[in-house]
Amino acid sequence: MPDFCKFHGTGNDFILIDGRETKLRIDAKSIAALCNRHTGIGADGLIVVVPHKDCTFEMIYYNADGSPATMCGNGARCAAAFAFMNNIAGSECDFMAGDGRHEATIEKTSPNEWKVEITMRDVTAPAITGDSTEINTGTPHLVKIVEDAANTDVFTLGREIRYSEKYRKNGVNIDWMSYENDKLRVRTYEKGVENETLSCGTGVTACGIVAALNTGRYEWDVVTPGGMLSVKMVREGNLFTNIRLKGPATFVFSGDIASRNLDA
Repeated sequence: MPDFCKFHGTGNDFILIDGRETKLRIDAKSIAALCNRHTGIGADGLIVVVPHKDCTFEMIYYNADGSPATMCGNGARCAAAFAFMNNIAGSECDFMAGDGRHEATIEKTSPNEWKVEITMRDVTAPAITGDSTEINTGTPHLVKIVEDAANTDVFTLGREIRYSEKYRKNGVNIDWMSYENDKLRVRTYEKGVENETLSCGTGVTACGIVAALNTGRYEWDVVTPGGMLSVKMVREGNLFTNIRLKGPATFVFSGDIASRNLDA
């Protein structure tokens, strides 16, 4: 079996490792080296799929800088496709992430692509909303409503917010969202990557909830730089539940890592 597989979910790309039998060293320095786009494989994050006593599998997620994270929506969709491809999971399964248990439905649409829908954690509606809303959808987000997300300087503005006094220590993902006809357009600056990513599943979910709070509409197609995702939810008072994130997960390539001693 190869050391790793490379997947992407609407351009949000990941290194997937089968943790049942890997001999790779999984530490922050090695992860950062593997995710480096110049001297490594290149990815927004690394995921290790391991057995779990109560679920089909567990996904352990690391940001591109090697720091651990609780949840990644697109990463989870890719992990489900990876588990299906490697006979770890069937077309319906459950998995454990850092923020709890999730369910997945996986449909093969081509030799190297699957349509994957996952459940997200329940989310309590934030107390303060408006053009700038803090919300946690498995990882903390700051959603900013703008007129034109497509022409926002995400990198410059994202770094200013991410390294401001309020967010410097713990970080935050920042999403710029605009309404376009019957869809949302979303762009995201991600902590741990410290740059814009082509798509962010927890960010799309956060924006869908903010849009629902503003409009009363609970199902959205969301355009990201990397492609289209959909998010839907049910509102029960102050709680958003049965949140589902759906989109493609694509297998790109697999391979072996030449050195077991990697330096970032």
